[in-house]
Formats: sequence, C-alpha cells, structure tokens
Amino acid sequence: MKTSQGSHRWAAEEASTIHEPDSRPSPSALEAQGRYLPCVSPQMQALAAVLSRVAATAAPVLICGETGTGKSTLAQQVHEDSPRRGAPLLVLHGATTTVDAVNALTGLEGQTVLVEEVSDLAPAVQDSLVRLLNTATSDTGLRLLSTTSQDLGALATRKVLRADLLYRIDVVRLDIPSLRQRPDDITFLAEHFLAVGARNFRRDVRGLSPDARDTLLRHRWTGNVRELRNCILESVLRCPHVRLRAADLRLRAPAASEDPEAELVATLSRLQAAYPTDLYGRAQRLLLQWALAACDGNRIRTAALLGIGRGSLRAKLRRHGLDQH
Repeated sequence: MKTSQGSHRWAAEEASTIHEPDSRPSPSALEAQGRYLPCVSPQMQALAAVLSRVAATAAPVLICGETGTGKSTLAQQVHEDSPRRGAPLLVLHGATTTVDAVNALTGLEGQTVLVEEVSDLAPAVQDSLVRLLNTATSDTGLRLLSTTSQDLGALATRKVLRADLLYRIDVVRLDIPSLRQRPDDITFLAEHFLAVGARNFRRDVRGLSPDARDTLLRHRWTGNVRELRNCILESVLRCPHVRLRAADLRLRAPAASEDPEAELVATLSRLQAAYPTDLYGRAQRLLLQWALAACDGNRIRTAALLGIGRGSLRAKLRRHGLDQH
C-alpha cells in the first residue's frame, strides 16, 4: 500500500497553467472541469458534473476506461472531494496485491482504498477482498475505489473474476471516454502539456501550428492522455522553433494488439466517434462484407461463419444493399 499525494500535487500544479489565452474555454467550463482532469469536451464536462455527488457518498466506485485515460487520477479526485480527504488514499496494484495486504485493511475506519486494475487480482486475493467488503457496509467503514480497462462482466462470465466481487465494487460506475471519442480535448490538452513542457524545460515554444493541430486530431491515441502528454513533452524538449509544427511531433506508431477483441473494441470506438447515430448499422454492414469476402462470396459458408441461418443472412444482406449476384 502507498499514498498517492505526489500525483495530486503534480496534477494540481499543471492544471493551473493553460497556454495561449485565446485557446481557453469559458470560466464556467474551467470551474466545472475538476482539479486533476482539465477538459472542455461535453463528455468530460458531464463526468465532472456528477463527480461531486459521487464523491460525497461512501459508495464503492468503479472507474472504467482504456489505458491512459486517467482512471487513477479520477479516483484520486473522488477521494480529494470526499469527506475522507483528511486521510491518505491507500493504493493497491491489482497484479502485485497479496492476501496479506488485503487482510491488513481489516478494521480500518473512515479509510478509502484504491485498487488499480481490479481484474488483475489473483483468485485468493479476490476471496480476501470479498470477505473484507462483507464487513465494510456502513458509512464509517472502508470505501473501495476500483479501476479497470477490461470488460469485468465478461471476466465474471468466464470465472476469471468473482461475480460477487463485481457486484460489490460496481455500485457507482464512472466511464472515462477515450481521446478518440472527445476530440475537443485533444488540442486543449496538447496546449496544456505544451505550456507545462515549455516552463519545465525552459523552452521558448509558444503554441501549436495549424498543421500540428490537424496531425494531433488525426492520430489514433491508443495510449490516450498519457500518450498525448508524453508526445507533447518530448516534442517541446526537441523543438527548434517558437511554434510546434507537425514535423516536430514525436508520434509513436500504434502498437499492434495481441488481443483481437481489444483491437475490435478500439475500432468500434473510433467508428462510434465518427458515426454516433448509426454504429450498429455500419458495424453490421462491415461485418457482412468481411464475411462474404472471407468466404469468396459463398453464402452457405458465410452464414456458417457468422453462426446464422441462410434466411437470416439473406435478410441482412438485403437490408444493407449487399444482396447482389
């Protein structure tokens, strides 16, 4: 276990400086955005709006989002805005948490514990955590905050995660959208990190050029805010110009995923951001087109590949204008 107050100070200091006055949002937006996650997008503003109500309770909170979206940072904000802010936030890291570490929490009153990547807990540790939570039901007992980048429902179905543990931690859920789903925040955060880098590295870099903005908006950002921060800080450090240009950006090529389901989820997220009102139709059409191509147009094999009947396949092809000879 450890406290995470250093992260609080770092985020709070950074949030106090936003580069270039003409890029700032309205004061009301800044007041609503929260202390640790500067943002201007409607999605994050909506999240910030419910944060204080969530923080004021003792309810367990599950924070979901892709890697790098700021799940632990948001958990720290929930704690700092809660009546328990006077006590340190205890942090357990899922993969390295032991049974002894969980048992050491027994009897703590008024304490908040953050379990990062709760899906990585070993089975024996999950058992201990369930027993602990069974005794922490009052407002004065232990409050649990959890983060995950995984589909916990699917893990519970596969018996990787105890279903009764999921029920205990998933009382209030906060979903952090990826950067791909909130492009308004990409350039806002880039300007923010640029100002931080220019100050910390003593570099005379004063903003983003139009081509740099366009490049940032086109990038996939699979590492989300963490990837964007690292990119901008390194770019500022190396930039030979007063204004950061597209050629100065230190972008990393997206890493190939070893998990095809995770890659599909990422692709669907990008599709949803581009077509928010027609995700299902577009995704189904793409799947049908792919299956037909994979089966060289043979509809019997296509239906078998998709696990549907031939009549159902014909109806879907007709609906999407794919029913051609």
